[in-house]
Amino acid sequence: MESIQYHGVAIGGKLFSLRVAKRMSQEQLAAVLSISPAAVSKWERNLAKPSIEMLWALADFFECSIDELVGRTPGQVEEVGIYDAQKFRLALIGEDLLKCSEVSRSKGLLAMETCIPDLKGESRFLAFAIPFVLYLFMKQMEVPAVFQLLENYVTTLPEAERPEGRMITAVLKQIFAGQSPEVIQELISSYIGIDYREKKTNMSELLKYTRQDILDQYKDKKLYSDHTDLLEAFAQVGNFEIQLILRDTDNTTLTAALTGASGRVVQTFLANLSDRMLYFIHEDMKQWNGTEEEILTAQKKLLELGTFYLKKSDR
Repeated sequence: MESIQYHGVAIGGKLFSLRVAKRMSQEQLAAVLSISPAAVSKWERNLAKPSIEMLWALADFFECSIDELVGRTPGQVEEVGIYDAQKFRLALIGEDLLKCSEVSRSKGLLAMETCIPDLKGESRFLAFAIPFVLYLFMKQMEVPAVFQLLENYVTTLPEAERPEGRMITAVLKQIFAGQSPEVIQELISSYIGIDYREKKTNMSELLKYTRQDILDQYKDKKLYSDHTDLLEAFAQVGNFEIQLILRDTDNTTLTAALTGASGRVVQTFLANLSDRMLYFIHEDMKQWNGTEEEILTAQKKLLELGTFYLKKSDR
């Protein structure tokens, strides 16, 4: 059966999050609407759709519009920063390039090929460029000519991949020129943006801590308020399911939601982030100065994404 979708999340998740936010059982909501609890259960599991009359009743009860209930909200401008999808991808590829730089300086240029299996950014162009450049280098082609060919390949990439192609080409050129890690880092930052450079600079202190050091800081974290306990059940959800939820969660939402959660929930989510993302989210949580309303909005969004996994963990 085709389910109503809102921003990629079935309407059942929206209803589930609204009900949980009001701390109501399915039976209590059913009583308010004068329907059977089984009907509410089917809506939340996307096995049935509310009628238009029921959508009106639900919207009135939850004090929202029908458009909001089914996700037809006006387009909102996404916050752009280090967590913009493309910028974050560039940041991951930048980390790969820094690793290549370190390996080339310690073991020689040819050793860069050993980095390919562990590329975090999963850039197909970087995986192509490293052996391509090394092959032509071994054939004694002039370095400028090698990188001219590589630049030609960049122009053949899909438009979405060209920014990373340009960055990779420029950085590899500097690695072959023997530039220092500091210069390489500045070059990478210039392709990603000021946000990244500032964030990277602030990371220097954080990077002195291990993953466990950071996770331990949240061991005794309290709820932001008595109302921001909407995520507590996620502490019982498995790592694989948490990773699926994280994949579909923007980091502004994640930061706000976790700021209001208890330590055990924060640790559950942070433990499933990469090192770099762990540092970023940790830093953002320390500096977060939003409102309880923003926390609740973010927590409801995570509830919508995690509806299926929460129900599965209850079985």
